[in-house]
Amino acid sequence: MKIQDKMHRLMSLWLPVMSIAVLASAAAAAVGDTSQFGSTDLKTVLDRIGINKEVMAAVSNGALITPDGKYGMLKLWIDGCQRAGVKNFMVIAIDDDVASACENLGVAYWRKTPQKTADKQASNHGISAQKFQLIREFLALGYSLLLSDVDIVTLQNPFDHLYRDEDVEALSDGYDEQTAYGWDDVYDDPKMGWSRWAHTIRVFTLNSGLFYIRPNERTIALMDRITDRLNKRKEWDQAVFNMEIWFPSHDDYKSSHITVRIMNIDKFMNSKRLFKTIRYDAQYSNHVPVMIHVNYHPDKFQRMQSVWARYVEGDKTALDKYPVGSCFNAPDC
Repeated sequence: MKIQDKMHRLMSLWLPVMSIAVLASAAAAAVGDTSQFGSTDLKTVLDRIGINKEVMAAVSNGALITPDGKYGMLKLWIDGCQRAGVKNFMVIAIDDDVASACENLGVAYWRKTPQKTADKQASNHGISAQKFQLIREFLALGYSLLLSDVDIVTLQNPFDHLYRDEDVEALSDGYDEQTAYGWDDVYDDPKMGWSRWAHTIRVFTLNSGLFYIRPNERTIALMDRITDRLNKRKEWDQAVFNMEIWFPSHDDYKSSHITVRIMNIDKFMNSKRLFKTIRYDAQYSNHVPVMIHVNYHPDKFQRMQSVWARYVEGDKTALDKYPVGSCFNAPDC
């Protein structure tokens, strides 16, 4: 074969490959150019929407919203933010589907695929366990973050109701003042006789699905500690979040030195308090919470829709049809 023929053959093989590469590059560039509301660069998004170096964000995948962005739990979360006048909210889009939905809705988003932890499932807990590595990036850029799960209805602007005086300001899983803010719990060991009564301090856990965190060395280190634990073994992220915050130094263990504030339980409300107490108490008939987290109930979307009907549309009977817990004859659900 002549040298000219060999060169012609090589060029004929190479040109289609080069064309494919050029087309792929052009397509990637087109995605970047047409993305008006999101970016893979977090700083770009934060610089655009941040107010006083603060943002509110939720982590989501495409399972929580339709591709057109018109329906789903995330859509209701977005509706709440917009109605409450929250200008500095965004979505952490962990797949292209939710990024596309945000683009369709004109909602700010950061497109980021987190590294999987030891819990590699695409379940609520599996996805939730990945969020601490993402939060770290906000803190490293000097931004305070109000982290919100998607199963939350926002009714007022939460930034008007924060104290900002501690490292972490979090929703409590407590359902009344005692369980949320702490109490002296006396442990009885009759065999000890005179010293049978031992006083303990108890408080219900902080909810890792709604908390405000300020940027500093302690909070960045906290995110690293939590992520490190979740990478090594499969644990519930909320339990790890609380242990790393609350456990004191002992022996070779050093505490995180995190300072904590519990959010007001009637402003930042969990769904046990709502369905166990608030809906039945006449003194709360005209009370409007700031945010309601449907964390205690599995029928999350339905209850979110009913919360919207109650507090936005004014239907005061919207919550009546639900049991206090997950079924009417609990625990035999």
